[in-house]
Amino acid sequence: MQNIKKVYLNLIIISASVICFEIISTRISSVIFVNNYAFIIISLAILGLGGGGIFAYIKSKYSEIEDVKSYFSNILFFLALSIVLFLIVISVIHAVNPILYFILLFIPFFIAGIFYSEIFKLYAESGFTIYASDLAGAAIGSILSIGLINISGGVNSVLILITIMLSSVLIFRLEKLKKLISIILSLLLIGTIVIVFALGNRNIIGQIPVGLYPEKDIHYTYDDPRVNKRIVDSRWSVYGRTDLVEYSHQDIIKYLFIDGAAGSPMYRFNGNPQKLDRVLYNLLIRFSTAIPFSLLNEQQKNSMLVIGPGGGREVLLGILSGVDQITGVEVNPDFVDLVKENRYFNGGIYTEFPSVNIIVQEGRHYIKKIPNKYDLIVMALPSTEQLQNIDNFAMSENFLLTVEAINDYLKILTSEGQLIFTLHNSWELIRIITSSIEAFKKLGIKTSEVVNHFIIIDEKNFPTIMIKRNAFTRQEILAIQNSLSTFPKELPQVTYLPYQNNKLPNTRVNNLLSGLHSGRILLNNYIKNDKYDISPCYDNSPYFYKVKRGVPDDFKWLFYCVLIINILTLFIPFYFMKKTENKKNRQILMLNLLIFSCIGIGFMILEISLFQKLILYLGSPTVSLSILLCSLLIGMGLGSYFSKKIFSDYEIRKIKYASIATLTYGLIIYQLLPFVLIQLLPYGIIYKAIISIISILPLGFFLGIPFPTAITILDRKDLKKYVPWMYGINGTMTVLGSVSAVIVSMVYGFTQTFFMGLGFYVLIIIYLSKSTRISN
Repeated sequence: MQNIKKVYLNLIIISASVICFEIISTRISSVIFVNNYAFIIISLAILGLGGGGIFAYIKSKYSEIEDVKSYFSNILFFLALSIVLFLIVISVIHAVNPILYFILLFIPFFIAGIFYSEIFKLYAESGFTIYASDLAGAAIGSILSIGLINISGGVNSVLILITIMLSSVLIFRLEKLKKLISIILSLLLIGTIVIVFALGNRNIIGQIPVGLYPEKDIHYTYDDPRVNKRIVDSRWSVYGRTDLVEYSHQDIIKYLFIDGAAGSPMYRFNGNPQKLDRVLYNLLIRFSTAIPFSLLNEQQKNSMLVIGPGGGREVLLGILSGVDQITGVEVNPDFVDLVKENRYFNGGIYTEFPSVNIIVQEGRHYIKKIPNKYDLIVMALPSTEQLQNIDNFAMSENFLLTVEAINDYLKILTSEGQLIFTLHNSWELIRIITSSIEAFKKLGIKTSEVVNHFIIIDEKNFPTIMIKRNAFTRQEILAIQNSLSTFPKELPQVTYLPYQNNKLPNTRVNNLLSGLHSGRILLNNYIKNDKYDISPCYDNSPYFYKVKRGVPDDFKWLFYCVLIINILTLFIPFYFMKKTENKKNRQILMLNLLIFSCIGIGFMILEISLFQKLILYLGSPTVSLSILLCSLLIGMGLGSYFSKKIFSDYEIRKIKYASIATLTYGLIIYQLLPFVLIQLLPYGIIYKAIISIISILPLGFFLGIPFPTAITILDRKDLKKYVPWMYGINGTMTVLGSVSAVIVSMVYGFTQTFFMGLGFYVLIIIYLSKSTRISN
């Protein structure tokens, strides 16, 4: 109990370090694995927090802590050591077997779970302040992780976290160390942090390998096994690891990759459109996105918007086609920087052409706030099935390919304007078609008429679809046919044109479009009977790349696994507890089981749903997560700290009223905040951030009350030995909440998911309405 302020300080340091490690390990996992693997491994690893709590509860039955400071310093030392082991195996040995990786990641969270649960048990009487310190550290860590990744990259950031954790060990040990040794160790730790910071992204001990998965096209850009690749530049950010790669057999194309996927080419260009290299011309014209540029008339070349220009291929096509003004909106600043820095190679397409303006911003957010009109909006291979968000629980892909997004694009097109999408395969093409039909229906255009707005190129291999705001006229189609007749046969072929039903090749897409035009096919029935999920994609559930209907098998198995672990965590200790506790204590423990379970699941579901809502209106996953976590965690910390004197003798009433406030304010904020942020779209990010923080902070305040209050109930009833068990349940339920949120949002949407999260607080309210006598 001595020197409680030192405990608060250490808890802040460790909480900041653990959430930093959680976020950074998410980025590392995304480099090594693909979407589902990364999410599953991290979710199971974070179960370690709950597992550590359960272990501490079981251990407390057989041994007592004699020297608190030595005990905690040893735990933190092994925590740092476990992260060292993780880093060495991954970055030096390059052992990235999924099972081994999971074990290495599980151990640090397991040890951290022991530390947290023991802290909450030993200092249960100071539970409100302890919890506030924990949340303050988490809030600091959520911001710190962003800075660390951007400045130091994945490996070096973890080294800094290890050093910070060792400083916490030192704080616990200071009184037992000689003054000179303490000074030397402190200077060594500070010096290490300074050196690693100074090195930035330069690797100290090794590079994170890109896993050998089909989705990692860094390995499969060329089929020839004799072709060697070399990463010539590598940078980390919250968007992932960006690599610039060159290949041994040619020097005309370099590729930019994000986490080893979503390859974007950067071409060798001399900077003179009038003296274009013949090899470059042949490469460009054979890509299906180039064909629409060849079909434009002069009135359609005034302005172009490229969403996600990457290495600049579409920008280069615009330059060569004579487009007057080209705007590129790229969310990853590293892509933009690398293209600018390699202007000697690419002809300065981002720097030397006054007609080109590149903006670092999320594409959907950009178009929502601009007054401009464009003749062309181009997206080529607009996304990847990689885990791109910095929050490992945020599994939505993006908002670029939804019905609402297509409506937004149509609004900023000129009367003769066109959307040009290039996709990966015919399945994606059909889903874009169904989403576009739904978007046009919102504009009052019938399904049978929408098909006259489409032209499709190369249906099977990287298909491109041209979507015209106003329907193509027969005269326009005749002119396009005349142009196509002059194209060499080896170029990508136009596979669908309006008004040509009897002359089209017999393909799946053509049969669909001709059937819709004639009324022979009803779209809803077609979608319902298709083998895959080709339904329109909406902002409420933006999983465009979810191929199968319903919930993917990987997520089902993950849900079952996490559910079984939670059931075991709940009922096995409860079975043995029933034999040792009287009826009154069992009632109290059952009450706490419900509270810790519901707030674990409910909080995580609310967090994920709010995160998705904020991305759409703030325009950046980074900014959205920072604002959300800081608002919620700071609010929860304040709620925990200041609520200890509210209804201090009536804990059940306090939890009940906090749950009612969470329910009421949650309903208000989820409906009101999007409306307010829409009104603020023309304003800068600072204004929107301030409004978001002010709006979310009260919700965090209410959410921060139940956890420490429930610990106080256990302390007052002389049941604090069960605190580690309750902490463990809360931790495992949090993971169950994250998995449930993803699954429900896939099937029903994020709005329904948010209401489900509030439903767990309704359960608390209902149960506590019958249980007020327990704590009084």
